[in-house]
Amino acid sequence: MKKSKEEAEQTKQEIVDAAKGLFAVKGYAATSMNDICTAAGCSRGGLYHHFESKEDLFIYLADQAFTGSWKNWDEEIDDAMTATEQLYAYADYFVDTLQKPLNKAGEEFLSRVGPNSEAGQRFLGILTTYMQRFERLVQNGLDRGEWKGDNVQELAMMILGYYSGLSDSIQLMGKGDAKRFYRKATKLLLEGIQKKTISLRGR
Repeated sequence: MKKSKEEAEQTKQEIVDAAKGLFAVKGYAATSMNDICTAAGCSRGGLYHHFESKEDLFIYLADQAFTGSWKNWDEEIDDAMTATEQLYAYADYFVDTLQKPLNKAGEEFLSRVGPNSEAGQRFLGILTTYMQRFERLVQNGLDRGEWKGDNVQELAMMILGYYSGLSDSIQLMGKGDAKRFYRKATKLLLEGIQKKTISLRGR
């Protein structure tokens, strides 16, 4: 019996969720399509109906994680907030959406397929889109005269690299403690890039 569109989408998402858990625990290379079928409770035919290969599945998962995260961010953020307030909010959001094991799987994926392959280029395109979206936040801080800097790409890369590096330090922390840690780190970061005192509502 042919599945409805809603049932097909549900099956597809179950496959993605199962793959996400396996990639996070076992890594990209050690996870097989059979593993994903078993975890998702679907047939190989059902899996390949939605995804041509493990590479295709991983890229879909990455796009859902990186691109989808900005859609959620846009729904949460208040345009009336200063760029500095938005950066504090992003620090919280970074902790909420941190997927450290999947980030490692992404590094493994890229090393296996190669950055110049079609799959590698698609994956890098997703990361580039994420970075460009973050650059909009940084550009806002520069345009408003809140932050110092003359190169938005470099400043955005520095901030994201700073947050990413700190993520190794919060693995054993609860969510509340991790957010407090990131807020302190953000305050320290802002002391280096702020041009003037910004009034922060409720902070």
